[in-house]
Amino acid sequence: MRKSAIANAKLVVTVRSEKSDSGIQTVSVFDNRTQRYWSKEEIHERGIERFLDVQDMKETLNWNLNGDEKKYQCMWGKTAGGISEGRAYISN
Repeated sequence: MRKSAIANAKLVVTVRSEKSDSGIQTVSVFDNRTQRYWSKEEIHERGIERFLDVQDMKETLNWNLNGDEKKYQCMWGKTAGGISEGRAYISN
């Protein structure tokens, strides 16, 4: 992924999946436009706090935050100790 795509993202959603858990959970949402993290209440209001699997996460984040799948990119970062982390970038 190009650094410019990351820098131009309006939202950066960090998610985590634990091997012992069957779903994916939102850890944080950073809004590049306001330079602040969303509160748990804001994440809950958008309905993006928990997902069944990667496909559900992609569809839900795209639908609830953007509406244009061409402006959505997802990267799984690292896995350690049974915990996987990833980030979704929602562009303008």
